[in-house]
Amino acid sequence: MRILDDKYITVAGIKTRYQQTGTHGPALVLIHGIASSIEDWKENIVELSHGRRVIAFDLVGCGRSDKPQNQNYSISELATFTLALMTALELDKVDLCGFSMGGRIALECAHIAPRRVRSLVISAPAGVGLKTIIDFRLATLKGIGELLTTPSQFGMRRLMEKAYANPHKITDSMIRERLELSKLPGAQAAFLMMLRGMTRLRGFRPSTVDELHSWLPSISQPTLIVWGKQDRFLPVSQSSILSNLMPNSTLKLYEDSGHLPHVEDVEKFNKDVLVFLENLSE
Repeated sequence: MRILDDKYITVAGIKTRYQQTGTHGPALVLIHGIASSIEDWKENIVELSHGRRVIAFDLVGCGRSDKPQNQNYSISELATFTLALMTALELDKVDLCGFSMGGRIALECAHIAPRRVRSLVISAPAGVGLKTIIDFRLATLKGIGELLTTPSQFGMRRLMEKAYANPHKITDSMIRERLELSKLPGAQAAFLMMLRGMTRLRGFRPSTVDELHSWLPSISQPTLIVWGKQDRFLPVSQSSILSNLMPNSTLKLYEDSGHLPHVEDVEKFNKDVLVFLENLSE
């Protein structure tokens, strides 16, 4: 695994961390999930760069990007931020690949700026259905959420074990890495603002789910949908909702993966994405 250097660019006044590899060909932009970072793409970014430029970045409020407390952390604003990053990096039209909240952001980008998105790779996007894990639902409660999401090694390991179908794949270094980032100033507050914007005690907000369903059929870009059959964060049953609403989509279910197929079944994920992208050019 080749380690890439961190770079920083100012996007809409936000100091934003990103990494890139490759200089030619179509650009692929990777969008991580809630409370995640570039680190979640470390097994993908170089491997996906065959014949293309690949960029991974930390969303505002995440990783090592700035985390202003007066920021609007709604999905629409995070999509606008992603498009602004593309502009800052002089990327006109790209392929977008996102997981969980990042998948939902990618869909939003395709909706609000269709000319700038050539294709989509969406892994278990948030908010397709109402259900999500109780941990996130409880965290929407004031006070209780602040207590539950206070960074700790025990809490981080417990959450990651729920994200994986095979928790034996979780290493101590993964826990340390995520814990370090979660302790950065403003990280917990930004996470809770993102979560509470999408979710309530009973699950994802029905109004936002209904709105998404209303415009998904208009997404015409070729789309690869990936979902782990053992996903406990977002039930695999939600994958059929998404594929049925998106006319130009292909669904791939990963047998022994949880919420993070791009990490847990990395070789299969990278191969599937490369084949999908290569077929776009034929």
